[in-house]
Amino acid sequence: MNGSRTEPAGEPAWLLPPPPTASAQALTLLCVPHAGAGPSIYRPFARPLAPQVALRPVHLPGRESRIGERAFENVSDVVKALVPRLVPQLRGRFAVWGHSMGGFVAFELARVLEARFGMRAEALVVSGCQAPRSPGRELLPQRRELSDDALWASAVELNGIPEGVMQSPELKALLLPTLRADFAVFETYAYREGRRLSCPVHVFAGEEDVEAPAADLWKWEEETRAAFRLTEMPGGHFFHLDDVAGFSDLLADALYGERVGR
Repeated sequence: MNGSRTEPAGEPAWLLPPPPTASAQALTLLCVPHAGAGPSIYRPFARPLAPQVALRPVHLPGRESRIGERAFENVSDVVKALVPRLVPQLRGRFAVWGHSMGGFVAFELARVLEARFGMRAEALVVSGCQAPRSPGRELLPQRRELSDDALWASAVELNGIPEGVMQSPELKALLLPTLRADFAVFETYAYREGRRLSCPVHVFAGEEDVEAPAADLWKWEEETRAAFRLTEMPGGHFFHLDDVAGFSDLLADALYGERVGR
């Protein structure tokens, strides 16, 4: 199976194994979730994308089975921790997808893998994430500075908190430090000049997403020497979760130029 090697014994799983429905020749799709989310957020996409795509979500500290671990607070630390865990597991063709906060992490991962290891992604996919050099980033709220209650209310307003978690004071208390750290990852991200990616960049926007409007996502085109495509979908910041089947078709088209049969 493409990219099926695992972490050393005793090491927390930083990358989930490929789904059994993916073929041995499948393209590995590394997935970096949004603020506060764990790898299970990507589970609904695994079957629609199989067998041509092997969905492999990244599992960062501070969420799901790693809830007791301290979350990172900046993009550089996330990438520094991820790269040595991912490189031994990447065999064959791969792409990287990140949503919202995960978009910046995915971008920097693709840059480091290409520049330092000569590992060129087939594509960088970004959804719901302002471009690194977009002037609109300066207008985004600084949620990491809010009180606990205000931070939680803001995250709920974005529709990024599952219903079961919203109703649990215990889960709220566990998740708040990770949520704050993740917003710090996103809000303190500092773009650094570097060689443009040699892979295509595919960007997706929600038509009603005030956090990452399409007008600000066009500047992602500046980060690649290859093809660029911006696609809008109905919905707000989590448009991809509102229409998993529709987004999966568009994602498959971005990766292969054709729909993946389900």
